Amino acid sequence: MSKPKILWLGIFSEHVKELMRKNAPDRYEIMFVQSKTDRNEHLRALAQADYISPNGIKLTKEYIEAAPNLKLIQLWGAGIDDYDLDWLRNRNIALQNGVGFNAPAVAEMAALHMLAVNRHLIYVDRTLRSGKWIKSEMRDRCNSLYGKTVGLVGMGNIGRVVSRYLHGLDAGHILYYDICPMPKEQEAELNVEFSELDNLIQRSDIISLHLPLNDKTRKLIDRRRIGMMKSSAVLINTARGGIIDQEALVEALQEHRIRGAGLDSYDPEPPAADNPLFHLDNVVLTPHTGGAVVENVEPRIQHVYHCISKFERGEPIDPKYVILTRT
Repeated sequence: MSKPKILWLGIFSEHVKELMRKNAPDRYEIMFVQSKTDRNEHLRALAQADYISPNGIKLTKEYIEAAPNLKLIQLWGAGIDDYDLDWLRNRNIALQNGVGFNAPAVAEMAALHMLAVNRHLIYVDRTLRSGKWIKSEMRDRCNSLYGKTVGLVGMGNIGRVVSRYLHGLDAGHILYYDICPMPKEQEAELNVEFSELDNLIQRSDIISLHLPLNDKTRKLIDRRRIGMMKSSAVLINTARGGIIDQEALVEALQEHRIRGAGLDSYDPEPPAADNPLFHLDNVVLTPHTGGAVVENVEPRIQHVYHCISKFERGEPIDPKYVILTRT
């Protein structure tokens, strides 16, 4: 009897693949693809898969339809914006995620961007390597997080960790907006204040986005809201690129209507080679690597296997990981 097959639909280093093999339960056969762009190779692998964990290769409707044995899509992270849930439900395909696993690493990336933009880290590094000593110049250009008002848009797992980091850095005041405000006692515990979104944008020195991409949040930070930001404000996005109207953001950065931005996500991804963001000195850019830390790899692999195994045995799974069930 053949073993159920798990397809890791992504491109991974040999070290990561060895961890995937080492942690795999004996009852499963583990499959990989070698190319990120070879559609024919992907379709051949998909045709054999019972379970798929996509990472870096988009699991399109065409690809899902090419996997007749597919029972479950098990995500590494929390984002489900690539999936049509009604379409999956009609095909009786379950969907589960790894919500919370990325929170500390992504929160670190958000704090890193805040510091890097405030201290012009990329410019300073590049200038020093060119042989210039610009210490005096930077006294008039750099800013501190100390005492600043930071607005967190989205207060889930990541937003809450960010709030704790910011208090450790002595930020002056932390506002948050979320579609579901926290109870007052939890706000007091985290030392944060709820604010309606437009008010938060107007008051904040730094605005950091920590919410999913869906129909309600797409271009939530639009031209109007970017226009409401302080001229000294910084916008940080370690969530999804589509939450921001990128064209409006580029214009505001080019015209110095806001001070800067730190971006770890884009719309689309990867950004085109001629993206105007690449020519701006008041942005810090990273390639959607917020959760990409060594310490995160093996626990996420183990979580994928744990969830698949429980699903196959029909055992209860923590509801926070379940997006769609299979009948």
